[in-house]
Amino acid sequence: MSEVNGETTPLVTAKNGGDEREVAAREDEMALPWPATFDRSISLLARPHLGAAFVKHATESLHLPPHGLRRNRSLKELNRGYNTPDPQGPPITVKSSQSGVEYDAFHMGIKKIQSLDWRLKLYPPTSKDLEAQKHSEHLMEKTYTDNDYNPRGDENEHVDAHATGNGDKSSFGQCVFNMANTLMGVGMLGLPFVFGSVGWYGGIFVLLLFSAITWWTSILIGRELNGNPQPTHKHYGKDPGEVAISLYKPLTSFPGIAREAFGQRGTIALSSVLYFELFSSLSIFFVMLGDHMHTLFPQTSTSMHMVFVAFLLSIPTVLLKTPRLLSYMSIVGTASTIAVVLAVLAAAVIEGDIAAEVAEGKDQLPQSLVTGQQYHTNWKLSGLPLASGIVAYCFSGHAIVPSLYSSMSQPRDFEKMMTVAYAIVLLACGTVAVSGYYMFGSEVEDQITLSLEMADIRGAEKAMTVLVFLMILTAFSKFSLFMFPLALGVEEIIAPWMPTDHAMEASYALIKVVLILLSLCVALFVPSFGFLCSLIGLICTVIVSIIFPAAAHLKLFGPQLRTWEKVVDWLFVIGGALFAIIGTVATVSST
Repeated sequence: MSEVNGETTPLVTAKNGGDEREVAAREDEMALPWPATFDRSISLLARPHLGAAFVKHATESLHLPPHGLRRNRSLKELNRGYNTPDPQGPPITVKSSQSGVEYDAFHMGIKKIQSLDWRLKLYPPTSKDLEAQKHSEHLMEKTYTDNDYNPRGDENEHVDAHATGNGDKSSFGQCVFNMANTLMGVGMLGLPFVFGSVGWYGGIFVLLLFSAITWWTSILIGRELNGNPQPTHKHYGKDPGEVAISLYKPLTSFPGIAREAFGQRGTIALSSVLYFELFSSLSIFFVMLGDHMHTLFPQTSTSMHMVFVAFLLSIPTVLLKTPRLLSYMSIVGTASTIAVVLAVLAAAVIEGDIAAEVAEGKDQLPQSLVTGQQYHTNWKLSGLPLASGIVAYCFSGHAIVPSLYSSMSQPRDFEKMMTVAYAIVLLACGTVAVSGYYMFGSEVEDQITLSLEMADIRGAEKAMTVLVFLMILTAFSKFSLFMFPLALGVEEIIAPWMPTDHAMEASYALIKVVLILLSLCVALFVPSFGFLCSLIGLICTVIVSIIFPAAAHLKLFGPQLRTWEKVVDWLFVIGGALFAIIGTVATVSST
């Protein structure tokens, strides 16, 4: 049986029999409410290294239901009495005490279910059915690897769970590493610029404030996934099999939380913000690529570099099958994060404060004028909106929290894992921010790697060039990883109008090309890394990582929450909304 939009109808299968789990695995994503592909596609961003098979599964285009799965509504197959028996025997009359009218109590208690009045009709499988069956069995092997389930039903045959990269559950240390790697993205490059915009005290204040807020809201997401307002270690108890009673069914995805709390309309609103954040990130990667390539090849303008990169990105995403390429490139992001932290720290220790030298080379001013200026301040209020948005963007990793949570071997340690991960991220971000601002002061660029490359650090010229190339590879890989969830989400919208699988695959390729061109236009129109990061942080990250978790927490568990929890949630909702509006207006008006 299949339930779509509240209607239960029999599905006719091309294959007789089969395991119930196999039937469940064949349920088409197109029958689920939008966005059905978000959960599997967003998992691309939750791992530092991706297996080729896992990438292929997560980026797979939607598939139309095979012809063998069709609804049987033929009147010839009507079988009155099949699974819905007609009442037998004499009627049982009851007289109403109020109206005095007699009615048939037995017949009034029976409701006909139309879908059970038709037999299942088996059609002979066509060649397309057999091809679809083979494809679905291949996907089922990827879907059930977490449970070591063999979809073909052979208990003696073991499916290699490691082929997809998501087989065994992750340990505590692996989850900490995955979460920290997700948070320490390209936004970390702009943290020294944050200190340059608001000064020492302002930078430390903003960094601590947003790290604390987003840490707490990530804790709230874990409790919402449990369906229980208690901390996760209390929800699971001390014994391995001990689990508390949940107020709601356990959830597995970010849209699932929104659907449980605010219905399908709330899910559409939140998912739209998530996809807009992904799209905006594509523009940031274009700007990042153009800026870094311009430092290596200054004879070509930044805009031309962006156009050239857009052409290069179109080839592998449209014409080639890229899972293995992405699996190799996915680890580049992790390596670049470590390299940036170590490079900035080492340069600050070796070179010290070189802000005056950088200003002299940049502005071509006499040394006497340069040395008299102050390049480090304690507090600067005017840059607070811009700086707050950049810091918020650095901590925009909440969409992948459900994927990490479901991958944990010990979910009761979720809150401890998040605490350790945020501590590591705060330490790394603080190191980059303080070291970069100490070196360059107010002369720091909105990407610290650009400042390092242009500083001509003695004896480290080749190392800085390698770092720039590493950032270019990182932007390439992240662009592809961020585009696939967005492309699948758009494909879901147009899928009902696609006649064949070939048309679906063609539309999938066309969607990716359109996304590349649109994000390129945004990058050409707003070629500022810091400004784009700040706008995304103020608009999207505040909604997704601050307002939504607190609002869902209130909606799901309001009566069970303590007073201080309600106060904090309302403070996040109202304060976050006001901050997003005021900060966005101030940032736009100041540029």
